[in-house]
Amino acid sequence: MRLTPGTTLAHADDVLRRAETTWANARGAQDLYRAYVDAVHDTYPALKQAFASPDLALGLHSAAYWNLLPLGAARPALGVVSDRSVATHAARAQRAENQALTVEIENQVRAMENARAELEALKNLVARPGLPVVYDTNMLNHWRQPGDILWREVLKAQGEEASQIRLVVPLRVIDELDRQKYGQGDLARKAATAIRYLERVLKDSQPGQPVRLRQGVTLEVWVDTDDRGGDADLSILRCAADLENLHPATGARVLTDDIGMRLRAQQLGLQVVRLPEDHRKKGTALDEVPPQEM
Repeated sequence: MRLTPGTTLAHADDVLRRAETTWANARGAQDLYRAYVDAVHDTYPALKQAFASPDLALGLHSAAYWNLLPLGAARPALGVVSDRSVATHAARAQRAENQALTVEIENQVRAMENARAELEALKNLVARPGLPVVYDTNMLNHWRQPGDILWREVLKAQGEEASQIRLVVPLRVIDELDRQKYGQGDLARKAATAIRYLERVLKDSQPGQPVRLRQGVTLEVWVDTDDRGGDADLSILRCAADLENLHPATGARVLTDDIGMRLRAQQLGLQVVRLPEDHRKKGTALDEVPPQEM
């Protein structure tokens, strides 16, 4: 689940709670059509504003919605019908309409229930202690392994006071390492080494659960399957932006040695941290530019 920028967990919880109540009430309404249309109208704006993924608002304006919407205008004002065949036909049409409405209302109730489960899981993620530090792929390839770094000292040297550090590896980073390990040369070897390190450290943990590397330092994989295509750097920065939004007191940090990544992070208002040069593996000074000949 991803909230829209600026949306707090408390606000998202309130929006979802109101939507859950509205759709639950629609189930038992006498006039299902009116209850359905009103529920869409009442819940769409707030859901659109609060939730980026799942897009609950888009789910409200589904194909079923656009097919059901004209039913109100098509309802005949029959009054008292003496013709039995006409009355029978109208009753059958009403039952079919109610059945379609019931199915769609139940679909929306289930969507809200699923969103509730995702929101509760997100709350648990946010409740984990520590300053979130999001790993770029290059940092696992070209720098010391996370468990070998004295994180408090490193961050303190950059003006960051943190008693707890929460290292976060986006799932997209693992995708990138997995792709790189099948390449050629030094990068493939380093990517394979990084993959093996993560497998060894995380092997006894549940998906997405943090593992303790040392006192006050944990490592976890940010399991977000909604953002694994397209631009890898942007996916990693979105993970950091989500954590930044969810931790207004501390924010999040992006750990990278890539100039382009640093610039993009700064444009998104994200703070960047770096490791000291003596933590870099030999032969991997990617952004060092030799002096120009005069």
